[in-house]
This record gives sequence, C-alpha cells and structure tokens, in this order.
Amino acid sequence: MSLFSLISFGVCLIIIAVSLKPKTDVFSPARVGAFVWALVLGLTDLKLSGFQRQWSFEVWIFVLIGPVAFLIGVILVYVLKLEKKVWSVGNLREQRKNFSFDHSKLYKTVLFLFVLFLISYIVIYLKVGELPIFSAKPGKARENFTMFGLGLFMHNVVPIGFFSVLYGIFEKKEKLKKWVLILISMISVVMYAMTLQRYQIFLTIMMIVVLLYYTTTRLKLKTVLISGVITIVFFYLISSFRVGEFIFLVLYRISKMKYSPQYAVFTEPYMYVVMNLENYAHSVTKLENFTYGYYTFDFVTAITGLKHWIGEYFYINDTPFLLTRNYNTYSALWTFYRDFGIIGVFAIPLVGGISLSSLYYSFRSNPSLKKYALYGMFLFAVIFSFFNSSIGYLWFVYNVLVILIIFNYISRKNKLEFLDSK
Repeated sequence: MSLFSLISFGVCLIIIAVSLKPKTDVFSPARVGAFVWALVLGLTDLKLSGFQRQWSFEVWIFVLIGPVAFLIGVILVYVLKLEKKVWSVGNLREQRKNFSFDHSKLYKTVLFLFVLFLISYIVIYLKVGELPIFSAKPGKARENFTMFGLGLFMHNVVPIGFFSVLYGIFEKKEKLKKWVLILISMISVVMYAMTLQRYQIFLTIMMIVVLLYYTTTRLKLKTVLISGVITIVFFYLISSFRVGEFIFLVLYRISKMKYSPQYAVFTEPYMYVVMNLENYAHSVTKLENFTYGYYTFDFVTAITGLKHWIGEYFYINDTPFLLTRNYNTYSALWTFYRDFGIIGVFAIPLVGGISLSSLYYSFRSNPSLKKYALYGMFLFAVIFSFFNSSIGYLWFVYNVLVILIIFNYISRKNKLEFLDSK
C-alpha cells in the first residue's frame, strides 16, 4: 500500500471518528466532499488492476486541483459565515413541528406525478418492445429505453419517492393515503429499477436521508453507514444484470486484477470507482481541442434537441483515450476539463463549493423543507462527482425544477423561532 493511500484512508478514519462526536453534522459539505475524494483517491492509488498506471506529477496536479478547489470554496463561505448565528442539528429537528404545507395538495400532486410516470413508461415500452432487465443485450436496451420529451416523466420517480416520505413524516392522520403513497413509491422504484437505471434512485435515497437527518432523530451515523452499505449492494445487484453472463471470475480476468482470484467479487465495485480517475488521468494530457460547455451544460443542448446534431457535426467522441472499453467513464473533472481546460477544473468546483456551502448555511440559519430537498440533491452531485457531473444532465435539472415548483405550490408561511446555536 502506498503512502498516499495510507494518508487518504487515514483522513477517512479521522472524518468518521470526528463524526461520532455528539452534535456533529455528518452531512456538512466539507466533511462529505473530503471523505468521498479521500476514499476514491486512496483506492485508486492502490493500483490493483493491470489497466491502472502510475501518474506523473503533472497528472497529479490535474487530479487534485478539482477537489482542492471545491474545499476552498466551502471553507471560504465558512470563514465568511463564521460570526453568523446558525441552528444546531438538534434545534433543526426540534422545529419540525413548525413546518407547514398543504397536505391535500401534496397528495394529489404525487398521484399526478405517478400517472405521468406510468404513461411515459408504458409508451416507451410499447415503442421499444422490451424491458432492459429482460433483454439479451441489457446495456443497449437501457440506452434505448427513452423518448425525447416524454422520457422526462420517467424521472418522476425522484419526486414521487421524496414527497411520499415527506407526507408520511408530517401527516399524522391520513393512514390510508400514507399507504397509497408508499405503494406507488415502491411500484415506481421497482419499475424504474427494471430499466437498469440507478442514479435517480440513489438521488431519491440521498434526498430522503438528508430530510430524515435534519427533521427527525431516526438517523444516527450508524444508521447512515448501514443504509449506505445496503444502497451500494442494491446498485451492485442492479449492475450485475448489465453484465449478464459474465461471472465474477471473468470480470476478474478481464480487469487484470493483481490480487488473489478468491477476492474476485470485489473486482467490479473497485474498478467502478477507480477507473473514472484512471481514464481522466490518462486522457487529460492528450486532449487538444475543447468543447466549450457542450458537456458541462448538457441539459441545454438536450432540451433543444441540438445535442446529437452538434455531436455529429463536429465529430465529437464522447469517450476518447479510454484505457479499456469495459470502463468508459471519467469523473466530473473530465467534463470540466474537456469543456474549459484547467480553468474549468478549478473554477467550476470552486463555484460549486461556494454554492453548496452557501445553501448549507442558508438552511442552518433559516431552515425550510425546500432547502433540505435541494441540499440533498446537490450533495448527491458531490458524492458522485468521482463518476460524472450530475448537475449538467437534463434529468437532474428537470428534478430540481419539479421540486421547486411543487414546494411553491404546497407551501405555507412557517413561523420558526430561533433557538440557541449550540
């Protein structure tokens, strides 16, 4: 094990130890961002696959500048808000009873979102003719299970799940309606999982976890860790359908792993995490032309229908310089670098850190359910930044807009009394 990996894993252990202290906010942006990137960098530097390469000093700079810029942005806001009076996590939970919204409107809204989800799902199924989970070529079927415009309603699985839990937490009487929402949430998740899509489900889980953490006492660090393990196992099972007939040992051989075959089960999760940075590190010094926002603002070209036209006109290759075709993702850093070069790798994470930290201190000083939801969404983007840039995708922007519209529709004016900050 390299010295860098030891230091990275040590940072992770320190963060976990500090998080065990009473009154510590487990989901503060600096803590989450530092833990995720320390873990990913530590695992990557183990170099357990034959596809991985040793990085030059220049490449290390390209890799580290993004996470460091994000933490600088977070810390900058912390310094500026140092004297600002904020609520403790305990006080945020105490004020749950003072949050108010129109429960009847919310219930009807979730039902409406579910109807749109079903219509979209059925129409796409009739067009495609098969579900990805039952397809002989699940990877290709997963990519084809969509439709311009109508396909957006498939992503209603996010607000359906989140608002169903929100309703269940705050509604104390309507038990039948609660069970109805639980049922349609489960149906939505199962149907969506059958398309072999995973990230929207994880986004929903992240939003729910953040909501429960800041409004109830049901979530402790132990519960969060257990939930995290269960979530990872869930996504791994979803992913296993995509490899079809490939068994663990085959994946082990294909990935050129350097450890004993008896640990072959760890091959896919390890490669899933580390090959993003390996592809980025391999590609960053080879790129000659930038795409100036084509990937960072993917949602703009996607909603206008220009995405594929632009890609074909300029002969844009989405996955250049791959180390192996079996792993074709690069991390959010590649998105920013491919569009704007080193300036993008520094400036966009910096702005992201400032924005997320500002949102964090906004709900710590003036809490609202809408801010909890948005914070959960953007915290998800930070956690998965080692894989891709979620905030640029149309489905992510769509869900942000839907969440905002629904909260504005159901909201009532809340009167919260500020408690002590400790």
